[in-house]
Amino acid sequence: MRSGDKTALQREILLTWHRNPNATNKEIAEACDCSASYVSQVKNRFDDYNEFEAMMDRQDRELERMFGGDIFAGQGQQTSARSMNAQPANSAEGVNLAEAWDELPDNPVGHLMRAIILIVLLYVLYEVLTILVL
Repeated sequence: MRSGDKTALQREILLTWHRNPNATNKEIAEACDCSASYVSQVKNRFDDYNEFEAMMDRQDRELERMFGGDIFAGQGQQTSARSMNAQPANSAEGVNLAEAWDELPDNPVGHLMRAIILIVLLYVLYEVLTILVL
């Protein structure tokens, strides 16, 4: 089953289970803020969950954290109640550039995104100045 076929809560349950294979359903449920019976259902449904899927889920979670909770919405992923409460990135009350800058991760991808933003802003500034001067 593809990583994108899981809800955010299912992914959290599976990642918690993967990190703590000896944890009880109740412990996983407390960590993920759900019921132990739901943890059991998820573990049974995804009983073949392996290291590769865990790696993909960690990457999906990081992408959603960086770019918004609905990044996979167009690919048929079921949306959990948590991501339904998330504000869409294109709303009028969305994140401004300064907030987005601060939320970029402190890793090579975040630094690359900052460099791209700076290059685009410098190019726009150059174009504006050349129009104003001419």
